[in-house]
Amino acid sequence: MKKILQIPTEEDWGEYKNDLDQKYAHKMFFGKNLAEARLLFEGAVIERTGELRFMPVIPFQYYIGAYCQYVTSPAVLNNRNASDAASCFLRLVESKLRVDPDSISPLMKELMPAIEYLAKNQVLFDADVDIYGDFNEIFSEIERLEQR
Repeated sequence: MKKILQIPTEEDWGEYKNDLDQKYAHKMFFGKNLAEARLLFEGAVIERTGELRFMPVIPFQYYIGAYCQYVTSPAVLNNRNASDAASCFLRLVESKLRVDPDSISPLMKELMPAIEYLAKNQVLFDADVDIYGDFNEIFSEIERLEQR
C-alpha cells in the first residue's frame, strides 16, 4: 500500500473547480495537515464526512487518515457527536467500497482496526441501534464488500 504522507497539492486536487462539492471540500481541507484536518471533524463531523465522500482520490486517501485518528481518539467520546462520528465513518467506508472501491481498497488494512473498534464499541459511542443501525452488521457488510 502506498500511504500518502504529504499534504495533497493543488495538482492532486485535479479539476475540483468544476464540481461544487469538490470545490467546497478544497476550501475546507486544502493545505491542512492531518492534525489541522482532525480538528475540522470535531465541530461538524457530518458535513466533513460529506466533503470526504466527494474528494478526489489523493486528497481522500490523505484526509481519511485524519478522520480515522479523530474517530478512534479518546477525545471523540467527550464530543456530543460521538455517535454521528462513528456512524458516519463506518457508512463512508461502506459507501466507498460499494461505489469507488479503488479509492479506499488500498487503505483497508490500515483502516480495519478502527472499523472493528467502532463495530465492537457501539455502546461506548452512545449510538442507539434504532437510530444508527447495528455497527456489527455494517462491519460485516464492509468485510463482504472488501472481499469482492
